[in-house]
Amino acid sequence: MQHTNPIAPVEGPEENPPLEVALLTWEYPPIPTAKGRVACEVAHGLARHGVNVRVFTMDRDDVVRTDHERIEVIGCAGRITGLRRLMRKIPGLEFAATAAAFRECVHEEHERRPFDLIEASNWGAPAAMLMDCGLPIIIRNSAPHGIDEANASTLGQRISNRIVSGMEARCNHSADAIISNSRSHANAIRDWYDITPGLIHMVTPLSVDPVIRKAGISAQFPPAHARLRLAYIGDDSERKGFDEMLLAFQKVSEQLRDQGEPLPELHLMGLESGALDARASQLGVSTSLLEQIFDYGRVTDESMTHILARCQAVLAPSHYQSFGSVYHEAAAFGRPLIACAEDPAAVELIHRYGCGRLAEACTPDVIAETVLDLFNDRHAMLEMRKAGLEAAKSWTREELGARTLQIYRRAMRLEAIDIPGSQLGRGYQGVLEQIRV
Repeated sequence: MQHTNPIAPVEGPEENPPLEVALLTWEYPPIPTAKGRVACEVAHGLARHGVNVRVFTMDRDDVVRTDHERIEVIGCAGRITGLRRLMRKIPGLEFAATAAAFRECVHEEHERRPFDLIEASNWGAPAAMLMDCGLPIIIRNSAPHGIDEANASTLGQRISNRIVSGMEARCNHSADAIISNSRSHANAIRDWYDITPGLIHMVTPLSVDPVIRKAGISAQFPPAHARLRLAYIGDDSERKGFDEMLLAFQKVSEQLRDQGEPLPELHLMGLESGALDARASQLGVSTSLLEQIFDYGRVTDESMTHILARCQAVLAPSHYQSFGSVYHEAAAFGRPLIACAEDPAAVELIHRYGCGRLAEACTPDVIAETVLDLFNDRHAMLEMRKAGLEAAKSWTREELGARTLQIYRRAMRLEAIDIPGSQLGRGYQGVLEQIRV
């Protein structure tokens, strides 16, 4: 495979042929997941600058046009057949099977209309079998697979984690450039994959869907007499602090009940079916408390805005976030963020923009105390709302596309570049040591 366009154009087809980009992801809207949202923002950001983007995704097996004429979505799930289907059941080979499927789809599309560049996620190494294809390859880093599977209990899971972590590291080491969402995340990626100086590594904050940004500007903040309503966006993983969040909400509810205040509500978005009941049962959460919890499952961005409009704050006490999309979505909608000081990305965002408050530890007691302190300070909440809306003005698809194209140019010309590095804090190094496979 050879690329045909040595310099990424932004002028459009009048002066240069459009840049042709292959974007490899695991999910894409309408599947409402963080990975899908990131891929969607990148695709739309590039399309805003005249780039043709073909998205390869493993959540479907058909080919569809999107709401943008420059974006095409190509499903790869139908390529998991025969030997690959068998490989998916063998620990350590499941991601090799999907990498082979991605490679096959990309090669076929390249024959139809050649690509100039490939961008892929690090998670699960979808580009593992394309690293020697002759095209420039960019890796956009989310949380490594090993972080989500840090507590693997079986030998097969540990073998699988070892192999996929090695595949991810190879992709990062062999890439023409890599992207991280924040400085703290860039430092973590360097440490996790043992990346040496000299590789093009740039920080590019993500954009937020215009639907969320526009709705946030027009949405009124809940009145002072309204009961406390909290939103949670994400899955029930240990990394997201779901258990601690649920127990903290229980403590908040008990304290408000003892004070004679209206009982609070918790609005959950992003959980798999049955996840809440399973976690509540294991944690001993009472049936009465579950009556105050509303589980919407996976929701679209438009549905999310309707739910957020009723809430005073977004609760996101993650131990670690990579893209931190929930942080940006909370701020862009004008809702104070309650996050955890254990996550450097949260510390970086809140200290920079003043759009939330940090719980000093990801424990139920500390999270509950942080929630109640904020709820009792309406002036602070309104100031955080203003700060979040102001910060979100720069989180546009146009800006994301422009910065991504700058990185593409660097990679295609092989110009050396690096981001200003800061040393990992002692606490953050401890987090990495705990989750390393």
